[in-house]
Amino acid sequence: MDRTDNILIQESLSGSMGAFDDLMERYQGLVYKVALSYGGRREHALDITQNVFLSVYEKLDSLRADASFKPWLLRITYHESINWLRKQRRHQDHEPVDENAPLLGRTHTQEEVLLWQEKAECLTRSLSCLNPKHRLAVTLKYYEGMSIREISGVLECSEMMVKNILYRSLEKLRQRLVQTGRVFQ
Repeated sequence: MDRTDNILIQESLSGSMGAFDDLMERYQGLVYKVALSYGGRREHALDITQNVFLSVYEKLDSLRADASFKPWLLRITYHESINWLRKQRRHQDHEPVDENAPLLGRTHTQEEVLLWQEKAECLTRSLSCLNPKHRLAVTLKYYEGMSIREISGVLECSEMMVKNILYRSLEKLRQRLVQTGRVFQ
C-alpha cells in the first residue's frame, strides 16, 4: 500500500532516508518538468531539481502540519528556478519539454517525429518570453494538468488571478508564435 505524503514526511523527519527517497521519487518528474521550463536544457533542469530536493530536505521541518506538500514543493521549485535564472544571466538554447510525449501509441514516421520536436522546441523557446510566475502557471496547467484551484495554491493568489495569468500568457504565446511564423495546425 502506498504511504501518503504526510506519512512519508513524518518518517523523513524521524530520520528515514528511505521515506525521503520515496517522497522524492513520487515528485521528481513534476519538479523536473517545472525546472525544465525555466532551465531549458536537461542538464540545467537536473541541477535545479537537485537543488530543490536539497532545499526540501533542509526545510522539511518548516512545513506546517496542516499544509499540503505538493503546493509547498512547487513553491520551492519556483523559487529555486528563479534563483537559478538570476545566476545564469545569459541567453540559452532550449530542448523539447518531453521528447516522446506524442510519439506513444503508434509508429510515427521520421518526418512526424521531427515536426513534433520542432514544435516542442519552438513552444519551449516561446515559454521563455513569459515572466517566471506566468511560465509556472502555464507549465502547471498545460504540462501537469493541475486545476486552477491547485495552481492558485502554488502561486498563492486567487483563482481569478490564475485565470487572468493563463489568459494573458496564452495570448502572449500566440502573438509570439505568430510573429515568428511558427503557428502550427
